[in-house]
Amino acid sequence: MQYKIKIYQNNTEETILGDSGANLLDLLQQNEYDITSPCGGEGTCGKCKVKILEGAPELTVKEKELLTPKEIDNGIRLACRIQVENNLKIELEREEEIEVLTEGVPSTLKIDPEIKKISFRLDQPTLEDQRDYLQRILDSLNSGKRDQLALSLATLRKLDSLNKEELITVTLKNNEILQLEEGDKSLNSYGIAIDIGTTTIALYLMNLVSGEELDVYSLHNPQKRFGADVISRINYTLKNAEGVEELQEVLVRGLNAGIKQLTRRNNLERDDIIQMAIVGNTIMLHTLLGISAETIAKSPYIPVFTSTLELSPAEIGLEINDEGIIKLLPSVSGYVGADIIGDMLVADFESEKWNLLIDIGTNGEIVLGNKEKLFACSAAAGPAFEGARITFGMAGVPGAISEYRFNGKGEVEHKTIGGKKARGICGSGLVDIVAELLRRGFLESTGAFTAEDNLSVEEGGYLTDYNGVKAYRVLTAEETALEEDIVLTQKDIREFQLARGAISAGIQILLKEAGIDYGQIDKVYLAGGFGNYINPHNACYIGLIPAELEEKIVRIGNGAGMGAKMYLLDRNLKDYTEKIRDRVKYIELSSRADFQTEFMNSMFFNIPEL
Repeated sequence: MQYKIKIYQNNTEETILGDSGANLLDLLQQNEYDITSPCGGEGTCGKCKVKILEGAPELTVKEKELLTPKEIDNGIRLACRIQVENNLKIELEREEEIEVLTEGVPSTLKIDPEIKKISFRLDQPTLEDQRDYLQRILDSLNSGKRDQLALSLATLRKLDSLNKEELITVTLKNNEILQLEEGDKSLNSYGIAIDIGTTTIALYLMNLVSGEELDVYSLHNPQKRFGADVISRINYTLKNAEGVEELQEVLVRGLNAGIKQLTRRNNLERDDIIQMAIVGNTIMLHTLLGISAETIAKSPYIPVFTSTLELSPAEIGLEINDEGIIKLLPSVSGYVGADIIGDMLVADFESEKWNLLIDIGTNGEIVLGNKEKLFACSAAAGPAFEGARITFGMAGVPGAISEYRFNGKGEVEHKTIGGKKARGICGSGLVDIVAELLRRGFLESTGAFTAEDNLSVEEGGYLTDYNGVKAYRVLTAEETALEEDIVLTQKDIREFQLARGAISAGIQILLKEAGIDYGQIDKVYLAGGFGNYINPHNACYIGLIPAELEEKIVRIGNGAGMGAKMYLLDRNLKDYTEKIRDRVKYIELSSRADFQTEFMNSMFFNIPEL
């Protein structure tokens, strides 16, 4: 039997059908509703909230545990816990655009793309000049010999239909003619560089002739409906027979939507896009190609591929020129991907001095090296910094607390993304709040809340109780869009410590491997959105980044995206990136006997003197 689910969102009303016993979260995802589900529907994160207007089933034990009494009174339920047994009316939160970091550090771009367009006019035949038209093209390209250039039968047929008295444009990739067009199309040469993050995606439209960045389009990674982190998504593919295909389908559909937006906004045709360069973590690249990443999720964590790949658009389903090429940068390992290779193109690892690169996203990748040696590791920081396991955590969308401090009068000041009323806490805000808790004496070095409150908040105190757990009141109900207090619980502090401890321990292991200390590090490159938006002083104060390195921090913004642009424009970087990849010694932290010791030591806060 089927039931009707009437859905209200963004001032629209739609109806979908669901079989008896179907899971509500699954139904919403199958019908392409963007529901936050960091745990992938396991019922542990409490984020897939919907408002049941009619037909609400009985509350489950998990919902009573994860939802506040006020939320329950307001009809809020968890979609992953609801089985469809009757008609439903539900309301979904308004979709918000995430703030995606697309800028990187300014860099000189060398322009020597792999695919080029060349225009010329053919020598016209005479009785004395009996060369065929293909030979005339070869001669114009300074080749002359037929066996030095390849072309397909379809391209040869195109030559038959061209007006050979007009200008002709040849699209050339090394020794292969990809396309023939009438007229001067030599300036109609465009490419797209793409950074596929676990949470967000950025597409950069580039002019392959001038090297100019024409436009940028960013979006949520649509795979987030299957889980906030890569392991949740891999687990989805293991539980669902068509899971790999689903992950690829939604990702390719999202990329094609971005391509269409870029071409439409810039008055381009699909065929004008002749090349793409793509970076992303190793698992994202596997899912892009429809390849299972199952082997990366279990020891010894071996991916199916890490090498540079060049593919045709049709093989993936990307909607650009059919004769174009898709280039994937190489990865280092299952958990140090092509995005880190992109970062490394921007950072300086050709110096005699030691430099450190830290890219904290849904995972944390760290590289330490110079022109002689390179070491890399991946710290299982988890998605805490992106809000997934924090009670009031959220992504960088309007209403997320992004800055937080006590002013000189002891009063709380905060900023949110978009200047909206607070709805939750994003990663940069979390770092600020924890730093302030340490400065104000609310936390012990163990991470436990102290007994002292110092009162305030109208003498009601900052420390409170939240669902039976001790918590810090970040903002009062009157200051929030939720009309309830936003808090940071003891459990949230532990989640933060786990993430911080993993990053800190990873840095320590790389230093040991290189046999150096902090004093020998020249620069610390912070890459990615989290690294760009955090307060470096607070990050060092709480030990996320060693305090000794604070003065050496250099932000490179979206280094992965910048690296993808460099790779798109310069064909010579193919050999260089492979050489970088081959130089890197990957350290699998789980195999290190000393990692657990470093990790446990890094869990404690070293509270500096004010």
